Amino acid sequence: MNSKEYIKTKLQELLKLYPQITFYYQFDEINNLHIVQVDPKNEFDSNFAFRNDEAELMFDFDNTFFPESILFICENSLISVDSPEFILKNYTSVVMDDVLLKYNYVGIKDKEYQSGENNYALAA
Repeated sequence: MNSKEYIKTKLQELLKLYPQITFYYQFDEINNLHIVQVDPKNEFDSNFAFRNDEAELMFDFDNTFFPESILFICENSLISVDSPEFILKNYTSVVMDDVLLKYNYVGIKDKEYQSGENNYALAA
């Protein structure tokens, strides 16, 4: 299992425990850094159970895949996920590359995607 597969598997496990969280993943090849943005910000800041599980994942990753690193961030961080390779949300995954379609992910390669956009209407 390579580092990206490991991260995806672990994030899917976390998503089962914390379905209210959305993960945005990107790999920075220059810095050999895997970046995972966690939304919403209040879960990143104040969900201590999640923070403990995140710390455990980071520790295991650093020990297994050194010299690669993993970093968890929130939306207001100085580092950002500009072009996510995949997004995990409520057991649904959206992927940017065709290789991962064998996992029944929904591809968004040819569609415009804007984070924060929703497709539902509020009832009056």
